[in-house]
Amino acid sequence: MTGKEKISYIITYYWYHMLGVAAAVCLAVFLIWHFAFGIVRPEFTLVIVNRETDFVRDGALREAFAAFSGAEERRVEVDSDYQLSYRDVKRPGANESSYEKFFFRWDNGELDAVIMPESFCRYCMSLGGGYEPLDAFDTGELPLYEYGGARIGVLVEETGLAEQIVPEGTSDPSDPILLVFPSQGGHDGARQAFLDYIRQL
Repeated sequence: MTGKEKISYIITYYWYHMLGVAAAVCLAVFLIWHFAFGIVRPEFTLVIVNRETDFVRDGALREAFAAFSGAEERRVEVDSDYQLSYRDVKRPGANESSYEKFFFRWDNGELDAVIMPESFCRYCMSLGGGYEPLDAFDTGELPLYEYGGARIGVLVEETGLAEQIVPEGTSDPSDPILLVFPSQGGHDGARQAFLDYIRQL
């Protein structure tokens, strides 16, 4: 059998073996690349609950905070696509997947900061959620929210963020908007930088 015939024979009877090996090698290379270099982990994640979903605003806030803090913009996440119903609060556009996504991310320590109504803040506490006391941070003159003797939030409507998060005519005095830091989260340096960012607005 000549060399040419051997090659023809191998291709004819073993092509699927060669294809399988090639696919396995490609998959291995892809997975190594994806997990070693492809995943960009956020340095700071802020989610906004039950305010208008506005991706333009979210992008502008992400860009401004990244520029202020010196973080890579692609490593800052701001997401307002969290419309949640709870107890007597029925939010238009709320769905079960947003609710599950929010608490899944909370439990996994993926949320560094959350902007939410006070009623939702208390609802989270009733489910066992905790917040980092702000005593460990430099809050300057920011207006703080106190609950159970602990300062756990910033009153957003009394800060420079109000114009973006709580436009005029959209506030509810009985349910103020708070900025809180879930205790399961981390990135305290980025949290402090976000407080500094708010203070200079």
